[in-house]
Amino acid sequence: MLERIRTYFFEREKKKRLDESGKRSPQFKKDRKNHFGILVDAGNPGDRNEVIAFAETLRKDGHRVKILGFLEGKAETVSVPFDLITTAELAKVSMVPRGPVVEDFIGQPFDVLINMSIHHNHKALEFISTLSRATFRIGPWYQHVRYNPYDLCLDTGSSATLKEWIRELMHTLQKIY
Repeated sequence: MLERIRTYFFEREKKKRLDESGKRSPQFKKDRKNHFGILVDAGNPGDRNEVIAFAETLRKDGHRVKILGFLEGKAETVSVPFDLITTAELAKVSMVPRGPVVEDFIGQPFDVLINMSIHHNHKALEFISTLSRATFRIGPWYQHVRYNPYDLCLDTGSSATLKEWIRELMHTLQKIY
């Protein structure tokens, strides 16, 4: 029962904020330097390292990159070179992410937003993806999600590693653009 109430308030807040945000038009181009936003499940050290390596590759190619990680629990023992949000920044009933870090990330006009939380669909990252001012959104395919906020979804299977998913993503983008 509590989960249904949380879902109701979560979806209501998301819809309200979407109605306020306005329209977007794709700006991503393969042959120019883009502004990337990356969302990651920061609970897995291996995934954090893969995302950092991927971001460095993008930066070497001249792109701008901003990373935001979500961590269940406390961030006291985790040291990363990007911003983190934790369950402490979630609203108590709706579980909507709050705070200046979240609002700053949502407000960034990214050319490409990539949700790299491929093994667990964190509602906080879905919320940020949905409301982001990004013009092109990429994320994992979750079969049980009814309304997907992404323009491009990739499903590489439940046993895929993040490194394999990134390789598939880059291969797909090269074919599209």
